[in-house]
Amino acid sequence: MSDLIGLPENVQESSYFWEGAILAANLTVKPLEPEVWASELCGEEFEAVKPTLIEHINAQYGKLKANQYSVLELTNNDSEHLADLAEGFLAIWPIVEQEWQSTEVADGTARMLAALLTTLSLLVDEEQTHQQMTEAGYEELPQINDLQPQLDLMVNEVAQAADELMVGNKSQTLNPFKDVGRNDSCPCGSGKKFKKCCGS
Repeated sequence: MSDLIGLPENVQESSYFWEGAILAANLTVKPLEPEVWASELCGEEFEAVKPTLIEHINAQYGKLKANQYSVLELTNNDSEHLADLAEGFLAIWPIVEQEWQSTEVADGTARMLAALLTTLSLLVDEEQTHQQMTEAGYEELPQINDLQPQLDLMVNEVAQAADELMVGNKSQTLNPFKDVGRNDSCPCGSGKKFKKCCGS
């Protein structure tokens, strides 16, 4: 339990819910201040819990970055805890999703992200998720028993992609070609040398 955030009792939602909410915030592709997503959840307590929140955001981010973050370990693979965590994630995801939608995402990453969101939705409410998928025209419905064991892999893959996109977004505002030599092939994919293409 020590890896979970400890917040005052008058802050609503469980530690697992908060773990999921923080995870969603950590999968952002652009810097996201806690005020944007956490102040409503905390209400009047926000300023008081903000330092604890930031500390936990950073600790979790460090584990994600080192590929050492395990949702299944943290929840002991307990379906109730996982549902709580998934609920927290999905509560914050719409805010983070806006940034993802404004970014070009590789097909593999998009598929992994879709699988992660499907898994989390199934953890919260399998019946409703299947119903929504049927209405959307899916014939083969994913089963939580198949997806749950893959949850850590999905989280870490998406976290890695988010981090690369975040770094990409940052470097582009500075100089996207800073590390490209004049004789290297151009990063635009034309196949020409940089000096004869975008670097001319």
